[in-house]
Formats: sequence, C-alpha cells, structure tokens
Amino acid sequence: MKAFLSKKVGWIILICLVVLDAFLDVVFAHGSGLQSPIWKPVADLLRINNPIFLTPLVLILFYFFVKAGAWLVRREGKIRVKTEELVLTTLVIVYTIFDLWLILVYLFDFRLFKNHFYLIPILIVVGIIYNQWAETKLRRMKK
Repeated sequence: MKAFLSKKVGWIILICLVVLDAFLDVVFAHGSGLQSPIWKPVADLLRINNPIFLTPLVLILFYFFVKAGAWLVRREGKIRVKTEELVLTTLVIVYTIFDLWLILVYLFDFRLFKNHFYLIPILIVVGIIYNQWAETKLRRMKK
C-alpha cells in the first residue's frame, strides 16, 4: 500500500475538491463563502462575486503551499523523497474531510459545530496523524 498519491492524481483530486467546494457554496450558500474575512478582500479587489471564479487563485495558493510544505518537510522532517506527494496527499485528505462536512451540513443539516472554524483543529489533527503514519511508512520503505 502506497503512503501517498502521485502528483498527477493528487492535483486532479484537489482540483475537483476545490471546484466542488465552490459549487456547494454557490448552490447552497449563494456565494456567502466570499464574505468570509479571508476571501472578502480578495474577492472585492478582483471584483469576483462567484466563488467558482476564485478557484484558479485558490489552486495557485495551494501550489505554493505544497511547494513550501515540501521544502519544510525536506529541511526539518529529514525526508528527502516524495515530499511534495506527502504534502499534497495531506492537503487532499484534509480538504476531502472539509468537503464531506460541507455536504453533510448542506444536504443533511448536520450541525455538530456552531461554526465551521471549530472544524479546523480536527482537520489539523487528521493531517498530523496521516503525516506521522506516512512518514513512518516512507522511512521503512527507505531501509
């Protein structure tokens, strides 16, 4: 069993997840995701009123995030191979959980959390757990 997705598969899945997130926002929240403190200044500056049009920018940000994360893993994590794939797979897992949560909220009125920001610590923990597992697996493969 592989510990990570290939770059090609990872990026295809991530693109689908970002588009799905934007689509869910348009259909169920009527674009209110662009009113968040993070995206409102960007959307206003670019005069974007539809989240789907912001997906290229989100993907560019994710690209730089993956590159920076891979550099950090190589430098601090002492893993020299497949670092981009590791960071990209972590991002795909976390974003998949977030999108699944959005689907549960929009389609099934799942209200475990009052605010979606409460989900952030859970996503961080999931990412850390996956990373620890994958790094252990990569180290064993190296030996």
